[in-house]
Amino acid sequence: MTRLVLSITLGSLPAFGQYAAGSFTGPGGFRGEVHIPAQSRFTPIKGAPYSGEVVTETVQTLNDGTHIRHTMMPTKVYRDSLGRERKERSPFQGPADMVPNSAERPTLIEITDPVGLVKYTLDVGGKVAHRQMLLGTTASRSAAPVNPVKQAEAAAPATDLKAPQHVFEKLEDQIIEGVLAEGTRTTTTWPEGSLGNDRPIVTVHENWKSRELKVVVLYKSMDPRSGESTEKLTNISRSEPDQNLFQPPPDYTIVDEKGSFTIKWGPQQ
Repeated sequence: MTRLVLSITLGSLPAFGQYAAGSFTGPGGFRGEVHIPAQSRFTPIKGAPYSGEVVTETVQTLNDGTHIRHTMMPTKVYRDSLGRERKERSPFQGPADMVPNSAERPTLIEITDPVGLVKYTLDVGGKVAHRQMLLGTTASRSAAPVNPVKQAEAAAPATDLKAPQHVFEKLEDQIIEGVLAEGTRTTTTWPEGSLGNDRPIVTVHENWKSRELKVVVLYKSMDPRSGESTEKLTNISRSEPDQNLFQPPPDYTIVDEKGSFTIKWGPQQ
């Protein structure tokens, strides 16, 4: 019997903020759960409809030069002209070529409707739509991925000789997946001895954002300690998505949630 344990905090990718943990014990033997937090305010981006797939890839280089490359399960994203958003993903991320594969992993669908001030989290297997009320909308939102490590580095005292040093660059615009994107690059250097290192450590982060869509189309991270990772919005369509995508199917049971809640799959202990 094969057993694989998956555990991941989803925060830096398309801002989900949930915690998912699960295990796989063989064909049809998946067991896991995902925690959905209470909802806060949401900022709609109106007048810029699109759809696409977010694909994440990691590359780790070993000391002997061997490269280990993994492509994660893609996330489908949709947004209509009213600012309603839909995301379809597996809550249990991991390389697409590892079990549980795409046919065995549960699917979670999130619909955020700023018009009705409601969010639906669809449990596809159980045909249940968990409904949460949004607190309201805000005036603006940054589409850039949040990196708590970088936030902590920026807070380091300027007088600390061992504090990381940051260099910020504005890059030339590029066409990425058919859309014009503006890029920035942040290079961070940890001085010798700041992390127990006997030579400087340099990391590079690039962020490419579409002015028109107001979303990140490419995010790249290069860190000698963990390797390279990219998150790219692919198969971009500028057409208005089907309006039925932004409401629960008629055969789903709607359950009102007052705060945070947990969705579980498979036999529970």
